[in-house]
Amino acid sequence: MKIKFVFFVLAFIGLTVETVSAQYAEEKRIKMEITVKEGNKQVIAAARSFTVSFNRASAPVKDTANKNAVAETSRGHYLSIDFEKQDLPLLRAFIQNKGGLDGQLIATDSYGKLPGRKIEFKSAVLETMNDQMTGDYGSAFMTLACEELIIDGVKLAY
Repeated sequence: MKIKFVFFVLAFIGLTVETVSAQYAEEKRIKMEITVKEGNKQVIAAARSFTVSFNRASAPVKDTANKNAVAETSRGHYLSIDFEKQDLPLLRAFIQNKGGLDGQLIATDSYGKLPGRKIEFKSAVLETMNDQMTGDYGSAFMTLACEELIIDGVKLAY
């Protein structure tokens, strides 16, 4: 009876360690890279993760009361990107170009088994930026407000 119990415990520990290792390796197999066009040069940065958000409620509203008033344009398309560390050339590009930058974020599976993702953005401006550093962990986060987002060829529109 004790031999069966010891065997079960060893098998359980082995499977648990193997599962955790496989999940960790699975997370690292996706390569993400953001590229922005700054004038006639490109800025490329490695990303850890990204989130796309589309808010239809942010559509520009026409001002019917005052015909001469210009409605403020709302972007409504957001791309949030998480980095292992702040990429200063990318940050500098967004800070210096207040009118917005065009670019893309490409995610590829290094094993070639999962489909890749391509997020294209137009006139993106830096909406928010966070930078965190601890004794054993670093992270940076940017949210870009975009006039246009295209996910794998599908244009998000109002």
